[in-house]
Amino acid sequence: MHAPTLGHSSQDLLLDPAIRNWGVLPILVFVMCINLLRAYLTHLGKSNKAPELDDLRRRQTLARADRLRTKGNFIHQQGFNARKAWFVDKEKGEGVLLEEGVPGAVNPMSNPMGMMEMVKGQAYFGMTQMGMMQFSEMFFSGFVLVKIPFALTASFKGMLQRGIELSTLDASYVSATSWMFLVAFGVKDLQRLFTFDEESLQEEARVYGQQLGGVPVGGGPPAPMGFDCAKMFMAAKEGLEVVRHRFELEEVEKRLLGDRYPAMLSATGM
Repeated sequence: MHAPTLGHSSQDLLLDPAIRNWGVLPILVFVMCINLLRAYLTHLGKSNKAPELDDLRRRQTLARADRLRTKGNFIHQQGFNARKAWFVDKEKGEGVLLEEGVPGAVNPMSNPMGMMEMVKGQAYFGMTQMGMMQFSEMFFSGFVLVKIPFALTASFKGMLQRGIELSTLDASYVSATSWMFLVAFGVKDLQRLFTFDEESLQEEARVYGQQLGGVPVGGGPPAPMGFDCAKMFMAAKEGLEVVRHRFELEEVEKRLLGDRYPAMLSATGM
């Protein structure tokens, strides 16, 4: 008999198959409905003020520069150089990323309406989170719902077994409360099928990131306060200057056909 390793118990729990229909799927549907409700409440609570044309133009310029940097290898060298010059070279193009007088980050405290929308978004998030927690505590408190099909160490117990205080329980078992949080983080892409409001999803991700200590959901550096257009223009300019073009469609027919590509074509053969 082998000694149990770290994060594992010598015995496994036998989970009732009916727990899938009465625990796992109801929580999935409930969290999905709560997220949709939160997204639509955030959308209804936003003001209908039209965005400023200069700000919208600069955001579209940044989006186009990012597309050129990431997808520019699919256009020919001449077209790539022309587009790159239009962004970063005033002699050969317009140098739109070298625009002077670009505003920096705006302090959100100076905009009362923006602060009000932020407070409303956090209020919607807090109310729906309280509803989710009450639902979990009322119907699924102390339940073990699923088992992760791979081994985990004991350091994951605090994240996957909230509401269950069992030191001998295998770390791969997930409690109902932890399952609800995992579903809440994992249904973002599924939620986009039912809502077209990307800003509400970004606001929700930002609030989640604040609860996780300022780290955005999905990784990356913490988001700055406000839209720092000057800093983002500089970053886009530097990114385009260092990128090297390599045409991805060069001799694509040879790569597609491989050994079947004819080395020589004659008039009679054709």
